[in-house]
Amino acid sequence: MRGVGGRYWDFREGYRPADAPSARAFADPKAARVARWAGLAPGALLLDVGAGTGHMTEAFRRRGFAVVAVDAAAGMLARNPAPLRVRADAARLPFRAGAFALAAESNLLHHVADPVAVLREMARVAAGRVAAIEPNRNHPPMLLFSLLVREEWKGLRFTKAHLERLAASAALSPERLEVTGWVYQNRTPSCLAGFLGRRDGACSLAAYVVGLFRGGRGAGREGFA
Repeated sequence: MRGVGGRYWDFREGYRPADAPSARAFADPKAARVARWAGLAPGALLLDVGAGTGHMTEAFRRRGFAVVAVDAAAGMLARNPAPLRVRADAARLPFRAGAFALAAESNLLHHVADPVAVLREMARVAAGRVAAIEPNRNHPPMLLFSLLVREEWKGLRFTKAHLERLAASAALSPERLEVTGWVYQNRTPSCLAGFLGRRDGACSLAAYVVGLFRGGRGAGREGFA
C-alpha cells in the first residue's frame, strides 16, 4: 500500500501523468483551495505524502511552492516529476519536527493501515498544519467504484464526518472542510476535464472531501532530518 509497503502500487497501471488534462483539473483547484485557506507564502516548503505520480505535487509547484514528494512505492515515485523525492513510510517520515509549512496528502488515508498515525506524523513534521483530500462515499460514482475495487473498500468509510473524526483522533481540528470536485484524475475523459474542473464549488454530493487541519502552533521551518 502507498505509505506502508508500496509493493502493490509499484505494479499499478493506468495512472495519468501529472500534466494530463484530467490530472490538472483534479489537482489545481484543490491545491489553490488549500493554499488560500492556509495563507501560504510563495516559496513555502510543502510535503506531499503518498505523492504517487505527482498530481498534487505538481499542482502545488505550479503555484510557486517548493515541494518534497514522499511515497513508499519506488515505481510510483519514479514517475513523479518533482526534483525533490524521498521514498519513505508515511507513518515514519524521515524529517525533523516543523520542517515544513504544510504537509498534504491526497487519496492516501483510505489505503493505509493506520490513518491516524499518518496524520500525527504529518502534523509532527509540519508544525501541526495538515491538508487532506479523500473520497466522498456519498458521491454515487465514488460509492460504486469503492464497492467494485477491492483496494478501494476502505473508501466506503470516508465522508466529511469520518475525515473529521480521524483528524480529531490525531489531535487535529478543522480550519476548513469542504466537499468538492467532479474530476477523477485517472478516469475523467480529457474532453470533459476542463468543463468539470471549472465547476469545483462545494457540494455535499461532490467526489472529494478537502480539509485543512491544525494541531500544535508554530510556523514550519525549512530543512530535513
